[in-house]
Amino acid sequence: MMQYAQQLVTERSVFSLNVATDPHTTFPYYHPAEETALSQPERLLDYPSFSGRGVTIAFLDSGFFPHPDLLAADCRLDPMPKWETLERSEVQDLLQGEPSRLIHYVDLNDGDILEGTDQPSLWDTARLSWHGQMTSVLAAGNGLMSGGRFRGYAPEANVLPIKVSRSNGSIPESEILAGLQWLLREENWQRYGVRVVNISVGGDFPRAWEESELSLAAEALSERGVLVLAAAGNSGSPVLLPPAQTPSVLTVGGYEDANQRGDLLAPRGLSHCSQYHHNYGEVMGPDGREQKPEILGLARFVPSPLLPATPTFREAHAIGALRDTLSGGDDEHARAIMAHWQRIMHVDDPRLPDQETLLSLATRFDSQEEQTLHEVWYALRKRMNAHKWIHDFYQHVDGTSVAVAQVAAVAAQMFQANPRLTGRQVKTILMATAMEMPHWPAEQRGSGIVQPGAAVTAALRAAGGVGYGLPQSATRVSESRLRKWIFQGKVPRAAVLRTGSHYHHFTYFSYYAPHARAVSLIGSFNNWVPDAMPLTRGPNGWWHGALDLEPGIYPYRFWCVDARYPHGSGRRDPENPFFTESGLRTYHSVIPIE
Repeated sequence: MMQYAQQLVTERSVFSLNVATDPHTTFPYYHPAEETALSQPERLLDYPSFSGRGVTIAFLDSGFFPHPDLLAADCRLDPMPKWETLERSEVQDLLQGEPSRLIHYVDLNDGDILEGTDQPSLWDTARLSWHGQMTSVLAAGNGLMSGGRFRGYAPEANVLPIKVSRSNGSIPESEILAGLQWLLREENWQRYGVRVVNISVGGDFPRAWEESELSLAAEALSERGVLVLAAAGNSGSPVLLPPAQTPSVLTVGGYEDANQRGDLLAPRGLSHCSQYHHNYGEVMGPDGREQKPEILGLARFVPSPLLPATPTFREAHAIGALRDTLSGGDDEHARAIMAHWQRIMHVDDPRLPDQETLLSLATRFDSQEEQTLHEVWYALRKRMNAHKWIHDFYQHVDGTSVAVAQVAAVAAQMFQANPRLTGRQVKTILMATAMEMPHWPAEQRGSGIVQPGAAVTAALRAAGGVGYGLPQSATRVSESRLRKWIFQGKVPRAAVLRTGSHYHHFTYFSYYAPHARAVSLIGSFNNWVPDAMPLTRGPNGWWHGALDLEPGIYPYRFWCVDARYPHGSGRRDPENPFFTESGLRTYHSVIPIE
């Protein structure tokens, strides 16, 4: 299976196949097996042992909706509702009966402050709700409506939405300021456990941060240990609006990866990536001039949920059903889907083009003529493109609002991994672990592309973290140094595993699994046999092993037995940035030894 998956990779085109369809798709794909957008963790590997649990992210945005992907981790909807058939009131009744991670809601309603998750504006499916739903689910969504695939990096974090738009849709700087002031008032940030504040909107006009009340409020939160993040903006100009020009704020720009995996072992490395057209600039901070943005997040072709109980949501589901049916050759089902599509397309809506074409196709479908089928596909592609369709309930989105939400989620993982960190320390670690892109313009690239797994690994090993002082997994080490680690108590003596090799260098492996009953190492070096190479449990939930591998390239995983998987499950090494295709849903980690 791994060999087959690797063969598919070699067959992947270096040029996007989106131009091979007529009309073209609006996102690139490089192999028929990936004609959809890859998830966040498939693009940039994270540390899935940490999910943001116990950390609250506050979002300041135009509006919100309590999307099903924000339900609590222990919520199991069985059977799964037929979301595409539900009206807004039915969705609200269903979700209000389930445990949610939305711990509070604030609506700064034209100067008034309305609070509580029963506020009507939270359940509104009007256009203002979409943007905040997007940012909050990108960061903290658990992927419930995609079977777990399109999850964010913090799928168990709590969410505190703060609506800062007025009834006319405008978002003046005074409303954003009011949102930060609410967090500061009576230390509300502390009351709700807010460690991260995500701001995807900007002020009215450029000004020095010392002269901006909004920037000063962001500085006040930073002084309290909160990490405030702001989107850089999307115009590509050297202009930063408050609070993005604030020294303590982590300003996030964007990059594009052409919907491909960031395989550092591949010959192309990250050469397929390009810079997004984000804003940038220089500010004067306490330590001198600082370049912003400081870090880059994925800003194009990112999966995001559609707003439930809307015509677009229902049409997207019909598009998916028709696409699957046409691909499978079930003509009878295809006719039924076309009829369903016809019913929901709202023929009198001038915003939806090609209605007459679609109705005509529905009546002519019995002919089974090749031309008709081509016309069906053509009409289908046009609707897919109109909605940026990638899934029955998801679309792809872009912008620095998208990028900043992902970095905010990684910050939540870091705070969970090491609650003693301050916001400034998290900012420093994120920048220090970013992947540098030296060939991009210096004034726009910041410290580079965020590396979720590396950032959480560094947070674990910072002072106060459960990995403080421990070596990083997948580290090559000499036999003498390994003995020193054992003497220092960093590695248990029983963790040394031998393959019979006469090679005097070891590879050290470690895995953080405090609730596991057993963890073993499986890979090409032991024919993937579970329990053949058991790791040794150390203090604080760490499992250790050191293997004397000879030169070669070895794919591997950890085999973990716990309450959720009593028979065991294979998991990649979250501290190792190198991976290879596995043929499974997730990659194998890989260790190259020279």
